[in-house]
Amino acid sequence: MSKSIDLELFFLKPDSKKQKQYEAVRAFVVDKFSAQQVADKFNYKLSSVYTFIKNAKSGEIDFFPEQKMGPKQRQVSFEVQKQIFRYRNQNLSHIDISERLNKNEIEISAQTVSRILTDAGFPKLKRRTNKELGLTLKNKIIPEKSENLNFDKLKKFQIDTPAIGIFFFIPYIIESGIIDIVKKSELPSSSVIGSVQACLSMLALKLIGNERLSHMESYDKEIGLGVFAGLNVLPKNTFMSTYSCLSSAEMILDFQKQMVENLKQKYPLLYNGNYINLDFHSIPHYGELSEMEKVWCGAKNKTMKGANTVIAQDAQSNMILYTRADILRREESQEVLRFVDYWKQVNGTVTETLVFDCKFTKYQVLDQLDNDDVKFITLRNRNKKLIDEILGIPDEKWTKVNLSIPKRKYQKVSVYEQKVKLSKCNNEFRQIAIKDHGREKPTLIITNDKNLSLKSVLEVYAKRWRVENKLAELVAFFNMNALSSPLMIRIHFDILWTMIADTLYHIFAQDLRRFESNQAPTIFKKFINVPGKVVYDGDKFLIKIRKRAHTPILKGVTKLQKPIAVPWLNNKNLEIIWTP
Repeated sequence: MSKSIDLELFFLKPDSKKQKQYEAVRAFVVDKFSAQQVADKFNYKLSSVYTFIKNAKSGEIDFFPEQKMGPKQRQVSFEVQKQIFRYRNQNLSHIDISERLNKNEIEISAQTVSRILTDAGFPKLKRRTNKELGLTLKNKIIPEKSENLNFDKLKKFQIDTPAIGIFFFIPYIIESGIIDIVKKSELPSSSVIGSVQACLSMLALKLIGNERLSHMESYDKEIGLGVFAGLNVLPKNTFMSTYSCLSSAEMILDFQKQMVENLKQKYPLLYNGNYINLDFHSIPHYGELSEMEKVWCGAKNKTMKGANTVIAQDAQSNMILYTRADILRREESQEVLRFVDYWKQVNGTVTETLVFDCKFTKYQVLDQLDNDDVKFITLRNRNKKLIDEILGIPDEKWTKVNLSIPKRKYQKVSVYEQKVKLSKCNNEFRQIAIKDHGREKPTLIITNDKNLSLKSVLEVYAKRWRVENKLAELVAFFNMNALSSPLMIRIHFDILWTMIADTLYHIFAQDLRRFESNQAPTIFKKFINVPGKVVYDGDKFLIKIRKRAHTPILKGVTKLQKPIAVPWLNNKNLEIIWTP
């Protein structure tokens, strides 16, 4: 039954805002009420009444707006509706259909799609499993299975790609001989992914930086990044984080040795310094079920389970030339001897001076180094008796030395040199005591380099902080502290590819005018982390990149201005094209 309306109240006490304003103006104009009477009757302010009258005269207020009738049928075109029906026949939901159409630049909401399907008589979809939906249990899209590119069946395509600048490294990868060494080392492969493609996938993720290998879901659906490695898409995180389990420690060390040997021949200035910095680095591990020893983790400033690793750095180029991960605490003091054996295999002899701190090895090992004619510079452990002896030396016996290190706060220090025989050592070494250098206690430097001047010894050891800066860079950009596994073989493999990626960044930087000394994070930000398109025209690959502020620098790199024949892409040419 319809609701009855009191017509008298409808006109005398209107509920509608517009009608109330209309009655107020009518009472003033037709019924000749004063403005104050109208305000009292309709509960308005006096100023509001005058405003209504003014707006009514000027036509700014419309008491009876015209109501437009809506369309009698849907505005969605017949062609779009046919597409919707076609997608539903492919078992897609209204949400999936809406997303597909929006990608094709047809703006339509999921609700509209649902109504069109209902009007057309389509029943609701039955509940589908995660596998049918292409989702994991964590509601993530299941990416395509990774496999080597089949060039006999590869069709033309054009795909948007993030961080497309990693393709700039391809001529350097080819020139450095990394691929030949991978093949020679017989690194593991699977039935669908070759060893070259697997290693290039690892390298691609390292060049992008920032993410640990087990957190690579944001890249394993990128077809463009897959092309970089000769794959349809990059492998999943399980493959990437477990790949090295099929290799042995000897295989990885041999691969590292061949790599450094080859790089040393290709780029003579890469490892051409007179000094090599050595340092331990502890990678923290948070799992309970592991066989790792407790080590001091500087990143957390406490003792905890972790992987004890070592790196050796060329002091001139700052490049890493040696890494190892499986180091027990009882073996730490012997690690310098292992490095000497390794470097003799690579270089034939050890002519460089090794620089390390007092905790890197034991005193008796210094004897072995001296007997082997290996020069070193290190620190001596201090105790109260030794400090008192040093401070008891008369001031007139100390020598002032001015260090030529820019930005150093204390450049003029006091030094005293003498020969000493350390505990459990048979040989005598030079001991240089330093004070007035900004520290409360004197510092003691030990060296067997008899030809190096006093000033040079101090400056060389003062620059040992470069290895700590390098470790900080590896942790911050290459995420070296993100432990890939509690298994040491996987940790060493991960660090090795970090070393290779860092070296490639350095080699690439040497071709970037005015950016030669920039570190990997800066090079990545300015040159690598740019979007673009990977295009395959059936004959060659094109890397299309829009011009940016630093494009002129890249156009000055000769290697990037000509077609590159890529061995793992069936020797097809790859060209870099700059677009407006």
